[in-house]
Amino acid sequence: MNNFKHNEISITDYEGSGPPLIFIHAFPLCNRMWDEQVNFFKDRFRVITYDARGLGYSNEIRSHQFTMEDHVNDLFDVMDHLKLQKVNACGLSMGGYILLRALVREQSRFNTAVLAGTKSEGESNESLLLRSGHLAQIRSGKKDWFLDEMLKRLISEESYGNEEIRSRVRTILGWMNEIGICANILAIATRTNTFYQLRDIKIPTLVVVGRKDMMTPVIHSFYLKENLPDAEFEVIEGAGHLCNIDKPSEFNAALEKFLLKH
Repeated sequence: MNNFKHNEISITDYEGSGPPLIFIHAFPLCNRMWDEQVNFFKDRFRVITYDARGLGYSNEIRSHQFTMEDHVNDLFDVMDHLKLQKVNACGLSMGGYILLRALVREQSRFNTAVLAGTKSEGESNESLLLRSGHLAQIRSGKKDWFLDEMLKRLISEESYGNEEIRSRVRTILGWMNEIGICANILAIATRTNTFYQLRDIKIPTLVVVGRKDMMTPVIHSFYLKENLPDAEFEVIEGAGHLCNIDKPSEFNAALEKFLLKH
């Protein structure tokens, strides 16, 4: 395992000998949300994780003014630095936004894509106002309140009642600082609507969603599956937004089955 920083981004390369597999995490978490996937896949794939700018160990950056396009540039920069011509990539929630935009820009860099708990539609006025409210709350010293409320929506009710899972996710959330959280709220608000470009994405894609996802309900994933030309669809029963944490065995099995096909 090799952990290092490149252009302010903290990267972990597990250096397996198999095909490269990059995991792109959700907001407001870091690469540690993928621990169970790393352990499952690292012996058969060259697993790579990284912290999105402003989050995790990528929080010590020169400027906290950036956009979703900067996140996409970071993904390509990580790939270029590791000299990866083509990869398999899995993005969840914000990670899915990053991956979708990367596919629109340069799908030839990807063998396969996994889009989990994410959507292609842009921000609505309602969601923009909600994000503005979250910024005001965090800036007024209510970061912990914001994260506690986020926790209830990130995992299923069943997982919320599980002390080990709830504590694990809350601990990861607690590592994030106010500046990085606010910067990423604004970055998410700058993402583009990729819905009308889905039919141009020709590579094999797996769309995964938790049945109980409150943040990105199943219908959004269904739209992805219906409009991507080469898409498979997996609904994970009992899982919430962080379906890879709520139901890791089911998530890993779905991802493994898909990757072994391609």
